[in-house]
Amino acid sequence: MELSFQKHSKIIFSIALFSLVMACNRPPDLPIEPNIGFNKVEFKEEVEVIGSTGVEIRTGVLSLSFNISDGDGDIGIDGGDTGADYDFITYPNGEIVKFGERPEDPPFTCVDYIREANEGDNGIDLNGNGNATDTLRIELNEDRFNFFIDFFVKKNGTFQELDFRRIPESANGITLCGEIPFDSRIPCLSNENDPCSAISKNPGPIEGVIKYDMKSGLFLPVFRTDTIKVVFQIQDRARHRSNIVESPEFTLQSAGVDQP
Repeated sequence: MELSFQKHSKIIFSIALFSLVMACNRPPDLPIEPNIGFNKVEFKEEVEVIGSTGVEIRTGVLSLSFNISDGDGDIGIDGGDTGADYDFITYPNGEIVKFGERPEDPPFTCVDYIREANEGDNGIDLNGNGNATDTLRIELNEDRFNFFIDFFVKKNGTFQELDFRRIPESANGITLCGEIPFDSRIPCLSNENDPCSAISKNPGPIEGVIKYDMKSGLFLPVFRTDTIKVVFQIQDRARHRSNIVESPEFTLQSAGVDQP
């Protein structure tokens, strides 16, 4: 007997850069705000067989390629970037408040509060009171991502948004609360050892194509044969937002690519 499961996991985010040109030999005539355009979308299914049991784990990979240009090339967030501009969480009005201290605060959810005991291997004392057992009120930083994407499904001839953010990822960006957004971080677009520092010290116009791979077990059971489209936008390190781009209509089947 063969068993088959859909693998529901946090998206695996990878970016491949094609024909990325540091336009150092021509005038920087591009605007400093990023500009993007649709290139193509592809879908494939990956099947992993577990040992000798014959159990199959099925995962979909949706790949979105888009054109990009930017006048000073300041695109990307590095994993080592920290501070108010990049941290996943902030504290409302800069105050660290424990759960239940203020009656006006919302009830507990894993995106409105963070449990110190769940952070790190042994918990982290975020409010510095000598223990790591508190639950603290937080807000998710809107700038924690620099790539934003929304999904729309055609129902009765009209596109309706399927909001993957309705139960977002947890505040720490690791624990899965429920459904997860497909927003993520484009890494700094440089081949130097310290890419984010390099693009800050040596600004210059860039043009190229970015391929954004989203890996999830949600795609096949959620979209099936539906007609869908995606709407997406990026943000540079100076927090300039790009134009908003809408893909053509497609199905997972029409976007399918031959398996290797």
